[in-house]
Order: sequence, then structure tokens, then C-alpha cells
Amino acid sequence: MAPLNIAIIGAGIGGPAAAIGLARNGHKVTLYERSTKTSEVGYAFRITPNSERCLKSLDVDTVVGGAVVATSGCLMNAEGRVVREINENLEGAGARRGTSVFAYRPQLHQQLMDVAAKAGVEMKIGTKVESIDADKSQLVLEDGSSVSADIIIAADGVHSVVRSQIVDTTQRFPTASTGHNAFRFMVPKSVAQNDGIMKSIINSSARFVSWSGHNRRILAYPVDYDRQFNITCTHPQELSDKETSGDDAAAVSYNQSASLQTVLNIYKDFPPPAIRLLQLADPNGFRVWKLVDMDEIPTWSRNNTVLLGDACHPVLAFGFSGASMAIEDAVTLAELLTSDVGLGDVPGRLKLYEEIRKPRVGMVRDTGRKIARGEESSVIMGNYMQVLGEHDAVGYAREALARSREGKV
Repeated sequence: MAPLNIAIIGAGIGGPAAAIGLARNGHKVTLYERSTKTSEVGYAFRITPNSERCLKSLDVDTVVGGAVVATSGCLMNAEGRVVREINENLEGAGARRGTSVFAYRPQLHQQLMDVAAKAGVEMKIGTKVESIDADKSQLVLEDGSSVSADIIIAADGVHSVVRSQIVDTTQRFPTASTGHNAFRFMVPKSVAQNDGIMKSIINSSARFVSWSGHNRRILAYPVDYDRQFNITCTHPQELSDKETSGDDAAAVSYNQSASLQTVLNIYKDFPPPAIRLLQLADPNGFRVWKLVDMDEIPTWSRNNTVLLGDACHPVLAFGFSGASMAIEDAVTLAELLTSDVGLGDVPGRLKLYEEIRKPRVGMVRDTGRKIARGEESSVIMGNYMQVLGEHDAVGYAREALARSREGKV
């Protein structure tokens, strides 16, 4: 079969990951990114064992790139009392299944882009896709020109411009389903280690710490070769909505500034170490992130155009799986769009991708909402982390494709 011409819109995390796998299958892959920056700005996230294995299948080693292995964690309530301790990546079967790490988004993004370039992916950085025509399988660029492709993969995020070509976006769109916002910021580890209040916590065996209560949560963990702490502080959205108001709030809901005083007011009842962590941050470094997700949409594809990641299933950060789900999507598509796939096979393969991914994404979405509503427990979290971490997205996709070829799906 002749290689297919595949256009991927969006060079966040899922887009480059899909590009690597598809290019290695022999397809001609072009990656379009509206930003002129080649290294994505952002904070950090957790990579659970399921997606860490996916990245390794793409020859991306997150630890080599600066990610920090998660080992032990200390979960405290809003009064500072320890309610649970967590140990991960221990020796034995659990460790062999994969590694749980904390990744700094710009570093992982650069790793993916570097591997994609080596795989032969053509990069169109600073090229904005204004719209697409799913019937003609064409992209319309900002300069008015059009580009044809055999397959269009939209990895263009929560504010996807392609989603409206797949579903009715007047009825299907992301919402703040649980009513939470989050502050995000970084603190150099050296600053925390030299602080009299924080050093006892920072120098303990715990690799990540959290305080939660009163529908508020502070989570801190190390990234960037263990040089910085990434901190996320969730809270009821009405407490910081004024920080996300404005004409452009929807477009930049992840990058609105917040004042130190606003942050301190919201968490004023938390214990001294938590408050001190907030005070150690750059007062100009706080950003507000409106936490949104989306109910399941009827379909992820139309003809030869398909959605990936947040474009079709944004999930809440409480389930720490937004990036992981996009990575799983990416390797699934790569396993289904094999080197011998014909153009006539593509719509069926895209439907198979949807059938494979929808139940799993639904589980993550529902669990994230439960955690946000305070319905978590050690049993719920234990079961969730096991189901999440043990999944083999590559193997599962291969088995599904084999069954499909045998007519057993």
C-alpha cells in the first residue's frame, strides 16, 4: 500500500506522539502548530505507568528528559494531619509494569518534537489552521490557502476548531462540570530547602505532598531534574472567577494571572507549611486554570477526520490523566493506521479507535468528577490507579485490530 498523507493539527503532547508512531509506519506526516514557539510553555503533570510505557514504545524516556520518579507521598488534611501515605515504583511486579513519574511539560514536549523530527515528520510551526472541510479532507490555513490530506487528526486541544466539523458544538462543549479552578505555579527546590518552615517537609522521604479540605487542595511535586516544585491549588471557581473574567478568558483560561493575596486568602485556613509554600513563589508567577471537562460526544470522527485528546475528551485534572489519555490515543491510532492500511479502510479504523478508547476515557472522566466532589476513598483510588496504570494501550489496540480483521468485533 502507498503511504498515506496525514495532517495533524496541534503540537501539544498527543499530536507529536501520534506523529512519531504514524511516521514510523511509513506514512507522510505533517504537523501543524499555530504557535511560533518550538518549545511549549506550561507547567507539569503526572505520567502514570500506562502512558509511560506508551512513551517508551515511541523511544521517549521521560526520566532522561528531566522527569522525576514518584516514590513516596504524604497526603494531609487541611489541619496538617497525615491521612495517608503512598508508596509507588517499588521493586517487584508493580515496578515492572511501568514507572509513575512527574514530568515538566516543556521538557516532555521538546523530547516528543525531537523524536518526531528524527522520524521524518514535517513541522509547520507558526502555521495556523483556520478550519477544515471533513467532506473534502482539506485544511484551510490562515493565509487562505488549502491543503489536502488523506487523514486529518485534530489534536488541537480543549478549544478545538475542528470539533464543530464532527459534532454539534452548540450542544456539545467543555464546561466546568464540578465548578473548580486551579492556581498553578513553580517554586525552586533550593528555595524551599533553605526555608526554616519548609525544609522539614522538603527533606523528608516524601516525593510529593498534598493538603486537602474545605473543597480546596494543594498538591506539590518535583520536576525538572528535581530542581523545581510544581504546585497546583484547586478550589471552588467562584473564589477566583474574577481572575479568569474578560473577553479572552475562554481562549486563555489556562494562563490568566492571579495575585498572591488572592491565593493566600483562599487558603488562609491551611497549616503553616502550606501557606509558606505559597509565600515562597514568585508573586507574579501565579496562573489561574479553569478546570473543564466534557460529557461523551456521539462520535469522534467524520469520514477521514478524527479528534484526539482534549479535542474530543477533556478530563478534569483530579484524575491526573489528561496527558496520559492523549498519549494513549496517539499510540492507539498508530497501531490501527498500519503501514498496509488502505484509504478505503480509514473510516473503519477510526471507528475502531473510538470503540477502543471511549470506555476508558469515560472511566477517567467519571473518576475525576468523583474526586472533585470529594467522593474519593483509599479503596476507590486504589482501584482506579490499578485499572489506570496496568492498561497496555499498544497491546490492546493490536488485539482489537486482529479481532477486527478476523471479523470478531
